[in-house]
Amino acid sequence: MSTRADAGLSRTRWSDRIGWVINLICLVALVAVIATVIYGFWLRAIWAKGYFLAVGVAVIGAIVILIGLAQQAIAARDVATWRAMAEWQIQAARARVSRAQPGEDQAADIEPESAAYYEMLVGTLVRYAEYEQESVVRER
Repeated sequence: MSTRADAGLSRTRWSDRIGWVINLICLVALVAVIATVIYGFWLRAIWAKGYFLAVGVAVIGAIVILIGLAQQAIAARDVATWRAMAEWQIQAARARVSRAQPGEDQAADIEPESAAYYEMLVGTLVRYAEYEQESVVRER
């Protein structure tokens, strides 16, 4: 079974600092392109005594693009949070399965690479969720 480190999902070519610098350079380039387009429309609007609507559309488009980028960053952070939570739950279920007595779930006989092991993991997660739900209902 491959773990996150084995699969290379936690590794990257770039350090966090270099990744931050690359993101900053891309943002500056994007803002420069947006500013150039808006400036070009503005010059055209002044020269032709029209096209002011195009300037307005360009400004609104720039704002929409920047908001979209911010939403993507927020979504990426949410995905990372959900992934970490799911990994923690799977690790907890694996620990429960490995601690189970051979008579309880026959966990000692199942290899971690088999499909039965994953069925047991899912079963353990479901039982734990049911237990948590019951305990919440009992507390009320």
